[in-house]
Amino acid sequence: MPDRNVVVTLSAPGVDPVRAKGIFQEFSVGHRIRRAGVVMLVGLGVAASLIPIPIIHLLGIPLALIIGVVAAIRQLSMVGRLKPLRIACPKCGERNRVGGGLGYRSTDPRERMCDSCRRALTLTIEIADPEAVAPE
Repeated sequence: MPDRNVVVTLSAPGVDPVRAKGIFQEFSVGHRIRRAGVVMLVGLGVAASLIPIPIIHLLGIPLALIIGVVAAIRQLSMVGRLKPLRIACPKCGERNRVGGGLGYRSTDPRERMCDSCRRALTLTIEIADPEAVAPE
């Protein structure tokens, strides 16, 4: 999994955007397949654990298998993960945690809410020269 230095921008309408340096871990095809396989195995394990439970196994097993397949397909589509970092909200100034989690499908801008003021923000990940950003 190669790590790339990126510039993370948090912007909102009517105010100047806030930028910070970050690290984006790109997933190789092999790593994506391993992640999808683990998710599918968890789905199979949940389905197998529902076999001895009366009534619940009638719907639980097919649901666990369907959810496992859908989650595995989603894991195959993840291109990478932003290492967790804190960046200030451009509106209220409170620091928001971004990154981590299961990953992102692309580096396209995505909408998110401020953890404090609940205003709509746009998170942008730019694979660019991080030296242009002042450290926080």
